[in-house]
Amino acid sequence: MKQLIVIFLITFFAGGQVSAQHGNMNTEKRKEIKEKQKQFIINKLQLTEKEKRDFIPVYEKYTSEREKLYIEKHKAMRNFKQNSLNMSDDELLNLSDKFINIELKSAQLCKKYNEQFKKVLPPVKIILLYQAENEFKKQLIKKMHHKQVNKKKMP
Repeated sequence: MKQLIVIFLITFFAGGQVSAQHGNMNTEKRKEIKEKQKQFIINKLQLTEKEKRDFIPVYEKYTSEREKLYIEKHKAMRNFKQNSLNMSDDELLNLSDKFINIELKSAQLCKKYNEQFKKVLPPVKIILLYQAENEFKKQLIKKMHHKQVNKKKMP
């Protein structure tokens, strides 16, 4: 039973690579990435001045709440990484429940802000927003991976 739980948790971690890496960054680097992401999205959505004025405060609240969930998930992942060999089945089950609850909160957050985005953006730009976020995340992962590979190549 314990092995199944550990396998589940390891599989669950695979989806949290970005959040784990995100949790290791200093505050200035996080701010820089958030600003780049915001600018990337503004450019991709080709927002009008009114859309930008209405959208930016909503989007900033959304990303702030989402970041809190990433931090919560990262703390849980770090707890597992540091203590997994010594955790009982009950502790592992509680941790797996915690992961699922974080994912549920994340889905609820997306739903909540999707409704908010409907009030400030046309439907096509809402879809473009989600595509732009995914594109930015892929580029960020690629850039981080590239930096890690280059670090390993240096003597």
